Amino acid sequence: MTNATQFNNRKFLLNFAEKLRKEWREGDNNLYSSKLTDQIAILEETSRYTDCVYALFDFEKYTYLFYTQNIFDLIGLSPEAKEKKWDHAYLSTAQDIKPVEKFLALREDILSTHCHTPPHNFQSAIGGCSVINLQGVKMRLLYRSRPVSFTSSGNVKVSFDCVSNITHLMAPEPGYWIRFTFNNQSFCWHSDNKKLLPKDIILPREAEFINLWNKGLSIPEIAQKSNVSIYTVKNQLANARKRMFARDNTSLTRLCSLIGML
Repeated sequence: MTNATQFNNRKFLLNFAEKLRKEWREGDNNLYSSKLTDQIAILEETSRYTDCVYALFDFEKYTYLFYTQNIFDLIGLSPEAKEKKWDHAYLSTAQDIKPVEKFLALREDILSTHCHTPPHNFQSAIGGCSVINLQGVKMRLLYRSRPVSFTSSGNVKVSFDCVSNITHLMAPEPGYWIRFTFNNQSFCWHSDNKKLLPKDIILPREAEFINLWNKGLSIPEIAQKSNVSIYTVKNQLANARKRMFARDNTSLTRLCSLIGML
């Protein structure tokens, strides 16, 4: 299995989506072919060891074609529930959907404005949005999405999504950020300034220091290797932590890894 849980394996995702769209029947997942059942088993197994929820959303049908079963742990559905099935009513109960609405609007704008043809390497993430699940537990989430197919007009038709609980990585300050990458281009949006900017959420120099920290170097060692002062390293990492709402440098590194920057 890939490190990104098939998230970067477009061939796997495209094949999975095509098969699922053909075989999907609302309320009935017991008639899937053996090939599709095997693919579902791969995602279910991977979701358990990565502690991430994986889902395939069809914007034409406007419903989930698939989601891993740990979604019900995330939304706080009671273990005693007779039937564990997704209900769109959970959204109004469990979370503030404004960040998701902002994310979808920005994604549509970027695809229509900056992409002449739908890019197959388009990826996006929204980190830090607050959720209160059905059990009243407050969490901060990281939502990652990769379009698998597009409509003839260039809008997303089916997307493969990944949701992680990142509460333990986050500082207490409220806020969230959005990141888009495709064709060596990056865009970011932050709740502090509410502007879409043509740059990555992490700047190149910050990314260099974060990568060195991830390799086990201390701040003095990073400064020596990069031929800069310790103050410069601390300042760059502090700026990145603040922008990502990261609790500490290790949390910052983990967040960068989750969105594919490391």
